[in-house]
Amino acid sequence: METSQGIANPWEGAPIRVVERTSSTMDDAALLARAGCPTGAVVVAGVQEKGRGRVPGRAWVSPAWESLLATVVVRIAELGFPLPELPLRAGVAVALAVEESAGIPVEIKWPNDLMVGGKKLAGILCETRGDAALIGFGVNCAQTEFPPDLADTACSLFQLCGRAVPVFQLLAAILSRLKTGLSDAAWRRKLHTRLFLCGRSVSVDLLGSGRSVEGILRGVDEEGRLVLQLQDGQTAKIGQGEIRPAR
Repeated sequence: METSQGIANPWEGAPIRVVERTSSTMDDAALLARAGCPTGAVVVAGVQEKGRGRVPGRAWVSPAWESLLATVVVRIAELGFPLPELPLRAGVAVALAVEESAGIPVEIKWPNDLMVGGKKLAGILCETRGDAALIGFGVNCAQTEFPPDLADTACSLFQLCGRAVPVFQLLAAILSRLKTGLSDAAWRRKLHTRLFLCGRSVSVDLLGSGRSVEGILRGVDEEGRLVLQLQDGQTAKIGQGEIRPAR
C-alpha cells in the first residue's frame, strides 16, 4: 500500500511516499533522489527490514508503526551551510518537534541520537548520494516495552508521556521544523541548551582507531565538531566518534 496519508509537506510539490514495509527508507529515498525528486521528498515506512545506524552493524528493528521511520531528501546545492552541520541541525529539528508534540524535554547526544533520562529515544543518520543528502530518522513512539537487551538503554514516547503520539502527526511536526532548521542561524544555541553530557567528563571513542579521548565536554564548534577540554587545559576538536560518560 502507498499513500500520502494526507500529510502536508512544507516543501511545496515534494512527494511523501508512505509504505507499509520496505528494506530501508534510506535506500528508497536514494532511488527517489536518483530519479530527480525535489528537496523535501519523503519516504516513511511502517516496517523497515534492513534499517541501519551510523555505526556499522547496528540495525534499527521495530514492530509495524511503533516507530516513526522516515528519510527526507535534500539537494546539497540548496544547503546554505557546510554539510557536516546537517546531522546536528536535523537533530535539533527532531528534538524540537518531539518536545512540542509530546511535551517532554529532549537531549541531543552528539552527533546523532536523542536522549531522555539517559535512554535513547531516537536516532538520526545522514548520508550523501550523488548531489543529494539523505536525512534518515527513527523515533520510538508506541512501544510499551523493549526486549531485555534494550530495556535499560531505550525508551519510547508512550513510556515517557503515557499516551500515544500519532506517527504522522509527529512526522508533520518534524518536516516543519526541519525545513525552518535548515536556515536557522541559531541552531548551535538550540543544540547547546540540549547537549547531552555538556559540562561533564566524557570519553570519546575514535571510531576505527581503537583509541579514545577523555575531557570535559564544552560544546560543538561551528563545523559541528565536539569540543573537549583536556586535562592539560588544551582543547580537542573531534569530528567523528562515539561519546559516553567517563568512568
